[in-house]
Amino acid sequence: MKRRAIRPTALTPRLLALALVALLFGLVFRTINIDKKVYWHDEVYTSMEMTAQRRSEVVEQLFTGRIVTREELQAFQRFRPERGLGELLTSLGREDPQHPPLYYLIGRFWVRLFGDSVVAMRSLAVVFGLLLLVCAYWLCMELFQSPAIALMTVGLLALSPYHVLYAQESREYSMWAALIMASSALLLRALRLGTWPHWALYALSISAGLYTFLFTGLVGIAHGVYVLLNGGVSYKWEKWRITRAGIAYLGWSFVAIAAFAPWLYFLVKYRDVLSNTTSWARESLPMWIMLKASALNFSRILMDFDWNSDEFALWWLCIPLLVLEVYALIFMRRNAPHHVWTFVWTLTLVPLLILVLPDLIMGGQRSIVGRYLVPSFLGLHLAIGYLLTMKIEAFGAKNRKFWQAIALSLFFLGFLSNVVSSQAETWWNKGISYHIPAIARTLNEANQPIVISDDFGINIGNLIALSYRTNDDVRFYLFPHQGIVNISPSQLPNSPDIFVFSLPEEDRNQIQISLGKPLEEVGWYLWKMSSSN
Repeated sequence: MKRRAIRPTALTPRLLALALVALLFGLVFRTINIDKKVYWHDEVYTSMEMTAQRRSEVVEQLFTGRIVTREELQAFQRFRPERGLGELLTSLGREDPQHPPLYYLIGRFWVRLFGDSVVAMRSLAVVFGLLLLVCAYWLCMELFQSPAIALMTVGLLALSPYHVLYAQESREYSMWAALIMASSALLLRALRLGTWPHWALYALSISAGLYTFLFTGLVGIAHGVYVLLNGGVSYKWEKWRITRAGIAYLGWSFVAIAAFAPWLYFLVKYRDVLSNTTSWARESLPMWIMLKASALNFSRILMDFDWNSDEFALWWLCIPLLVLEVYALIFMRRNAPHHVWTFVWTLTLVPLLILVLPDLIMGGQRSIVGRYLVPSFLGLHLAIGYLLTMKIEAFGAKNRKFWQAIALSLFFLGFLSNVVSSQAETWWNKGISYHIPAIARTLNEANQPIVISDDFGINIGNLIALSYRTNDDVRFYLFPHQGIVNISPSQLPNSPDIFVFSLPEEDRNQIQISLGKPLEEVGWYLWKMSSSN
């Protein structure tokens, strides 16, 4: 006998109060101390891309074997009104085609209006972080037709440490999350109403998503699987036939892809650049590291104290959260209508499987990159919001207090995570720039220091990130990474403290020979030259 789906519940005053409190704190955490965390490597490139400044210019003008001030590094973060949108598009397409231009084009106008400070740059991400909550409510109403479930889900998203973190980062990921929710709501509306204007809006949202982040394609595939499972094809007279809804999805998806064709030109023409800038994602890691990183990623949407995967205390909280997420998907499968649970499952699992399978078959680490997993994270929020609301409001008094305690615990974990994060100078999402604040403190405490480095790999972004936190008396001796390192003492002004930053052992050895003094490791890829021979 087929189980009857349990209908969504009505809104209650206590749930409304809880959601409003969560929304209030979510707004506070997205805006408080917005400039406290390090403006890291990737954000440095956001500033360069929004202001139409090229990496090649940095190398040509600064990495010439001379002393450079922090102001000269900072000049490549400043708005230059003489550079137009055409220069922005071409420089981005040639040097970083993996990042489509929509967020940066919007950012160009944002910078013109509000300036290029860290607060101004990150405020755009805050706007999209708040828009995510609006789009999430809209999607929940389309999917569940229940204000109660919608508010529970939005409350969880408002206090989600992961989404708060990326709402304060000057990158396109908060915009992408909002577009995922918007395109999903538009898909459900188009399927329900079936008119071409609604399908056109869906195509527009998918195209906007592609112009924001390439992995919108995974979302589009998930939507396609959902349409397939919900009337996209029919079986009549011993033949499979594509339905009107299926034809509409395919046709308007083609329109969305066709609208993305101009950026496909850059992806094809500069595919070598694309391959080089994403080569790290194809590097394999041991399976046990992948499993721990995945568990940590999926727990961060509910709890995040910047712990690493080796801290034992983490797992006492992490494992129960992972169990809850899996149970939420199972509970939804057993109790929600077919069109509801299939949507949440496809949004959660299809993009995840597309990332996991290549890692398992060919090697790589795509599936442990948190920002790639945003569709799955959003799907889990939908599942948990449904689970908690139904358990508390729709299943009677049985176990209600237990599930109320679970809900309050999740909100408290999110609140506490954000309190801790809001006071930190760095966090796990700063990745290769995690130790920049500590390096800056070391340099600022030194006596008129000079930092020797080159333009290899991540150094350009990290050196500019470092310049945000160093004093004016910190100077940089920068040289191109190609060729033999040959620095003579006459090239360096009298400086008691000389440091070497992020150079390979061969270059460090050559510097020691050239300057006649040994290097002592400070840590964080930083070495200090000894005052004695």
